[in-house]
Amino acid sequence: MKNIYFLCGLPRCGNTLLASILNQNPNISVTANSITADILYNLEQLKETKNFKNFPNHKSLDNLIKQSLQIYYKNHKSNHIIDRSPWGTPKNIELIEKYITTNAKFIILERPLIEILGSFSKIKNWNKNNIDDICHYEITKGITASYCYSLYNILQTNNNYIRINYNDLIANPKNYIDCIYKFLNIPKHNHRYVDLKQLNINNIKYDDTVLETVHHYVKEEKIEKNNYDINQYLTKSVIDKYKNISVEKLGKLIFNNERI
Repeated sequence: MKNIYFLCGLPRCGNTLLASILNQNPNISVTANSITADILYNLEQLKETKNFKNFPNHKSLDNLIKQSLQIYYKNHKSNHIIDRSPWGTPKNIELIEKYITTNAKFIILERPLIEILGSFSKIKNWNKNNIDDICHYEITKGITASYCYSLYNILQTNNNYIRINYNDLIANPKNYIDCIYKFLNIPKHNHRYVDLKQLNINNIKYDDTVLETVHHYVKEEKIEKNNYDINQYLTKSVIDKYKNISVEKLGKLIFNNERI
């Protein structure tokens, strides 16, 4: 049986870097952005189909759902799986508690919202002429919105989490890696923080050709932050509008269905 933990890592917050470091330990697998939350949800949705209602074999389907993550990660040699999805949404937490564990542990990776938007604009080359609309979409309907909503719900409903800021992780990676080991109660591993490798799990790598540009790249030489002038990638109106909104506050606004 694999031990499953849940990574709620906001985009552009060091998820791939964290995986590159922790996966040096052969007994840990930090996943790419995962489909497993969708697997749980879609399997349970079968209970709403006419075929299932016609012959409602709940026990058999529940057995499949309960084993779905174990089956999915069966070929992983590591015993500890840290799965990245927006696991903190109310529905996903419900699925975790119903089918996986009643003692879930969450790792939260975050950074200032304005830095997330700036990083997205930099790698996606967002057009400044309509960047206000692009940013509004990202924080209301995009992946950033989903993870902020997830983060906020974890903070409101769960006390079994560790919260790490990307900038702190970059500044002192060993300290926060040690904190994760302590939080998960896993024996420590002697990690290196130079000569890193790109994310590769069971010889599977990210294929960013399906995206607009490269999203998942780790600096291999050493851990350092890309410093750039955010004014090059965001307009003054966007910066002024979002610079004082934290990811937690954004999650609260989304959770309460308030205007952003």
